[in-house]
Amino acid sequence: MGEGHRRILSECGGSLNHVRPSGGPYRILVVLRWLGGIRTFCRYVYGKFDRERFEYTLMAPDTEDIRYLLEDLQGLKVRFLPVPCDPSFAQLSYRMVAWEICRGKYDLVHSHGFTAGTFCAVPSKLRRIPHVMTNHDVFSEAQFQNGKGILRKLFLEANLPAIRVIHNVSFGAKENLLRHIRTLRPLEKKLIVIPNGIEVERFQEDKVRNLRGELGLPRNTFLIGFLGRFMSQKGFRYLVGALEILRKDTGLPAIPVVIAVNDGGFVREEKESVRSRGLEEQVRFLPFVPDPAATIKGLDVVAMPSLWEACGLLSMEAMVSGIPFIGSDVEGLREFLENTPARSVAPADEVALAHAIRAEMLQPSKQMAQDFSLEAARRFDVRKQARELERLFTELAEERRSCNRGFTQS
Repeated sequence: MGEGHRRILSECGGSLNHVRPSGGPYRILVVLRWLGGIRTFCRYVYGKFDRERFEYTLMAPDTEDIRYLLEDLQGLKVRFLPVPCDPSFAQLSYRMVAWEICRGKYDLVHSHGFTAGTFCAVPSKLRRIPHVMTNHDVFSEAQFQNGKGILRKLFLEANLPAIRVIHNVSFGAKENLLRHIRTLRPLEKKLIVIPNGIEVERFQEDKVRNLRGELGLPRNTFLIGFLGRFMSQKGFRYLVGALEILRKDTGLPAIPVVIAVNDGGFVREEKESVRSRGLEEQVRFLPFVPDPAATIKGLDVVAMPSLWEACGLLSMEAMVSGIPFIGSDVEGLREFLENTPARSVAPADEVALAHAIRAEMLQPSKQMAQDFSLEAARRFDVRKQARELERLFTELAEERRSCNRGFTQS
């Protein structure tokens, strides 16, 4: 927390309750290139901000995800500006974002992810508008190996230092960023960590989705939930591979069935892979649900076989729901699974994943998960994260307005 941050808090007795922006609400430009888990972050965090203190302009692709987000943010002061969806229009998107930053009278720019962050970096710096980028992803060595990857890395190394504050959603995400982007190492003070959280109340409700009844499944089925996007990093193929291993195990007390809840991405390819393996009866695909709480509670275990993660919100949602969880031992997820009843397995290892699912079937940890749910709610409550970000935004927005007032007076 910076000195200005502490100063504002001390002036209001450690609380933001009495800080009211002069000249109307703080105007925040929110720039998003991709959504997915970012939509959940925006819903959880902006929804907890003081509704009278901020107003938002969202620049994002006009997709179904953004329409869900706009519904989530009903009640807030939100304006939507669409940008092209096709990545081939990146140059046009950049010009649109740069123009909006330069012409708009914003107190703060909040970008989500590296694409949006680099779009906003230079225009925000030129206009002296504080820019906070939230880092929702991690890098791998493979991303920077070929010619295109090397150019991308050089582009990131040139632009990311221009960002005022880089907010990381986990300590693993920060360490990963410093490891890959060398120009940020001397500027480590720009990087802050405010770990992700969730709206715990949603996952403490008693609503349970009757998935067996809905899908016509017998009682002796063991429901394994997959609620990730159908992208390579989410590791769905390893879960299908683990299921194929389990299908040959004659010592199981129930029939393992994967409930895959999402759509988009490479869902058609994944369905074809399931069909080619003859697993249609043991892998059921359900459409995306905006609020997954009841679905999670209808499962026997949630699996997150990711190859990498910046922060696994799903792990928090499952643990607060009191549902057993199996996740990959990767940075960005590992720190949230420590000292919990969750099981951890090596990434990209379908045998290890099959063993973990088998162990859960033979020795269920459901009671341990339920006993831990209150502690999980205490750890992962998004209100702590939202308070920290609201303080940061208030500090930077006030700084921007103070500079403007000083410029006007001079």
